[in-house]
Order: sequence, then C-alpha cells, then structure tokens
Amino acid sequence: MAKKPVVPETEVSVHSLTDVGYQQGKANSTNETLARFAMSRIPTLGDPNLDRSEQIDKESREELKKGYMTYYHEKIEPTKFFAIVDGNVVEKPEAEWNEMTGYERRQLNVHIAFGMTQAALNDLKETMPVYYGLVQSLKTDFNTYTSNRLGDLIKKAKELRAKALGLKRERAPTKVFTTFEKETLDGILTRCRTAQERGIDPTADVERTKRKIAAYNATE
Repeated sequence: MAKKPVVPETEVSVHSLTDVGYQQGKANSTNETLARFAMSRIPTLGDPNLDRSEQIDKESREELKKGYMTYYHEKIEPTKFFAIVDGNVVEKPEAEWNEMTGYERRQLNVHIAFGMTQAALNDLKETMPVYYGLVQSLKTDFNTYTSNRLGDLIKKAKELRAKALGLKRERAPTKVFTTFEKETLDGILTRCRTAQERGIDPTADVERTKRKIAAYNATE
C-alpha cells in the first residue's frame, strides 16, 4: 500500500509573501521562547561541549517526546482504519469502517504503535505481516520526526548560548589550493586502486592513473 504524503493542516493565514515574512519572524520568536524555557529546565541543552545525546537527559527527552507524539497524532498522522477483507489489510474511511462489524478491524496511530509490547509485535509479524509493516513504518517515521525536532531545539539553544556570550560563527579557513589539489589527486588514486583490486571497474588502471597524475604534476 503506497503511503501518501501528508501535508500538516495549516494554522496560519498566508496570502502573500508579506504574510510569509511576518509568520516566519513570529515562528522564530516563538521558537526562541520555547528554547529558553527548555533551557531553564534542562541546563545542559545547547552546551557546545557536550554531544547531542548528552545534552538532554532521558526523563526530559521522554517528556518532550510525549508532546511531539500528541502533535504528530493530531496534525501529521491521524488515526487510520483498517479491515481484514479476504485476508488482505484494507484501509477504510472511518464511517465505513464503523459499519463493518462482521470483519476483523484494526486502528493505527502513533499511540497504538508505541503502546504495543515486543511480544505483541512478534505475534503480529507472524500473523499479520502487512499490518506489522505499517506499524513499523509509522514508528520509524515518528522516530525521525522526533529526532528532527530535538535537533531543532538543540540548534536554537546553541544559538541562544552563543548570542548570550557574544560569540560569532567563525568561517572555516579556506584550504590552500595546493593542499586541495594534492588531496584530490590522492583520492583519485585511492579510488582507482580500490576499484582495480575489487575488479568492479575494468577501466580502473592504477599504473595508467599514476602516469596521468605524474604528467599533471609535471605541468608548470
């Protein structure tokens, strides 16, 4: 069953690029407020000296996850309804699903998916592999969503910490071209050697590549 992309329901009125600019500014201010509050509860949030996994303790992470899950269910992936028809898992509109009393029926949302025990999942994998796949797909999608939102929160917290300390992002120094040149040629030779050793590309010839690189280096 192909999964259709879900467009979250908009909660703002947008009719022009001016609206976009205003709402974007408003959203940024809101995100700053949220990050500041989170930082007041999680002192390590946004600490540049800590890995991402160390910035949010398990209890705080679980509390945030509850909020993400509520929004995900309400706005991104609402409950879906399935009936088992001739051994097939078929998605149905809720109204039609409610009337199918003679069929085995299933609902699926993020709360149901994460509420299943491992034993229940193992049984589902054996008895209803298609539905099991839907459950696992939903869990994967939500975990990705959660990871992205935590990343957003950490990024904003880092920005606020840097701003408070008066730090500016330093642009990484540009490599000297000769260094870039050497690294590129070394990379070409390494890739050629690997391809020849594995026999995955009949055009890979180490000795010929060495001669080409030597000719290039000899050019003034």
